[in-house]
Amino acid sequence: MNCYIYWDENTKDGVIIDPGVYEDFEKNEILNYIKANGINIKLILNTHGHIDHIMGNDWAKKTFDVPLLMHKDDMPLFDKAMDQGAMFGVSFPEPPNPDKFIDESDEIKFAGTTFKILHTPGHSPGSVCFVDEKEKVIFGGDVVFKGSIGRTDLWLGDMGVLLNSIKNKVLRYDDDYIIYPGHMEETTIGEERENNPFLNGEYDKFA
Repeated sequence: MNCYIYWDENTKDGVIIDPGVYEDFEKNEILNYIKANGINIKLILNTHGHIDHIMGNDWAKKTFDVPLLMHKDDMPLFDKAMDQGAMFGVSFPEPPNPDKFIDESDEIKFAGTTFKILHTPGHSPGSVCFVDEKEKVIFGGDVVFKGSIGRTDLWLGDMGVLLNSIKNKVLRYDDDYIIYPGHMEETTIGEERENNPFLNGEYDKFA
């Protein structure tokens, strides 16, 4: 799972996106990066409520003491976080409740950066993408990956809803937008529009 630190080199203010840390070495790696660069974490952002993305929320809240934001439609996943963990055989501190719910009517602002919020359900009901239109960057969680899309066989997933979210919301951005996904390496809108079998019509031939 990819945890991201997005920060401004001038003000040193930034946010942590999906602190899905589990082992101490992962926590130390994040802390060392933040300390080495003198970053002031202002917010904790969750793209969605699956355990690999939220299992470090308790650690992040206690470490940085800043607000935690997510979409309200993933609260059923938050409320069942311990059950999710048991299903996959992992235990972790129960995640704290979000300090604020966010949706498409909100904008997240820090250090001169503005995140627009896309509500992109399908992988989970409350999945969101954070978009920095100035820098042409999208933090997409588990919505779309390089050559693939988020799984929909987990609780509350829906393939049709996810494809609709991607095609009608994510792909409306220009081809040169970079997508930083929740797993695997970065990609671009153009690359996925052209080569992703779920988005270019190839999947439809076999569905």
